[in-house]
Amino acid sequence: IARFNMITVKVNGEDKQLPTGTQLAQLIDILLQEAGQEPDPALLATAVNEVFIPRQERAEYFLKENDEVFTFSPITGG
Repeated sequence: IARFNMITVKVNGEDKQLPTGTQLAQLIDILLQEAGQEPDPALLATAVNEVFIPRQERAEYFLKENDEVFTFSPITGG
């Protein structure tokens, strides 16, 4: 018996298994760790199901089965 209920979300086009109840903020931390980057959420902008999720709202966004998450470098400058 599995310890956790898992969900599958697409992250930049690839399936990823995550525990049920994973917040978008937690996923970003995982992705930065896997990439060997500093855990700085400002390094990535996020969209879920083609809707931009501001950095300050990521902790309140709980991922659901079949969500599609895209990450990209934020555009800065003037």
